[in-house]
Amino acid sequence: MIQRYLTEHPDPNNENIVGYNNKKCWPRDARMRLMKHDVNLGRAVFWDIKNRLPRSVTTVEWENSFVSVYSKDNPNLLFDMCGFECRILPKCRMAAEELTHRDGVWNLQNEVTKERTAQCFLKVDEESLLKFHNRIRQILMSSGSTTFTKIVNKWNTALIGLMTYFREAVVNTQELLDLLVKCENKIQTRIKIGLNSKMPARFPPVVFYTPKEIGGLGMLSMGHVLIPQSDLRWMKQTEAGGVT
Repeated sequence: MIQRYLTEHPDPNNENIVGYNNKKCWPRDARMRLMKHDVNLGRAVFWDIKNRLPRSVTTVEWENSFVSVYSKDNPNLLFDMCGFECRILPKCRMAAEELTHRDGVWNLQNEVTKERTAQCFLKVDEESLLKFHNRIRQILMSSGSTTFTKIVNKWNTALIGLMTYFREAVVNTQELLDLLVKCENKIQTRIKIGLNSKMPARFPPVVFYTPKEIGGLGMLSMGHVLIPQSDLRWMKQTEAGGVT
């Protein structure tokens, strides 16, 4: 297949590596290593698949695609699916031969032997981050003269929707954790502006996070840095560093 591809698209200067997409959301050592053979195989498979699809029905564009190759030089299989970035690493290719045990890492099991053969590391993909960010921007743009409770309710709904779908993948995605802090701050600022004041004395965190039954706004928080230490007296910490 590689030979057929190179016959159609000669590459005397090894320029196929240039412009080969990679999953930059993973650390450098976990991304695909752009070895000549693997890059040519990836491009050849893409070229073959593209030629099989009828032009009148659909087509695939190289710029928006990523072909992950599993080989002796590339132990990780990378792909994204339904809003998740996935990285599968077989047990036999792990440096320490030890499985990782933490949130956001799934053990893949052989159905017959019940042996754990690989691990799948999860993250939230960039498109889903953008969707969530746009949803919060929409809440802020459409808030107008809405009541504070309604703004907080919309934030809570968006946050619950995000967390119930992505679950443990959230704690592994630093960009999303940063975005949550930023968005939570924006929602609180919008409420403060509604009273034409950002004085900390008038808006202690307890106003936002206290349940509605006892006079607060009942705001849910994923940006733990916004909650003062004195209010975290009864907290419990999860394995991944989250707070409950």
